[in-house]
Amino acid sequence: MKTEVLTKESIQESFLEFLCQQFLVEREDIELEKSLVDTGIIDSMGLIEISAYLQREYDIKITEEKMNRNNFGSVIKIVDFVIREKL
Repeated sequence: MKTEVLTKESIQESFLEFLCQQFLVEREDIELEKSLVDTGIIDSMGLIEISAYLQREYDIKITEEKMNRNNFGSVIKIVDFVIREKL
């Protein structure tokens, strides 16, 4: 059971660590404000893996409608989405 306080920074760092391990990418290759799909880091299956990770890690429900560019368009948008869902 996690007891750490969720901050934007802690969510972002955990998510970046997940991306690097899961998709075998170097941290410096991830542009925080650019699409992970457009930059070739993930594909549509990657979005599903990210969704599963976020649901497991932060206990949030992600519906298909929520999986859009506004919420999943970049690392920054994903982190902001997690924060909105946890409020």
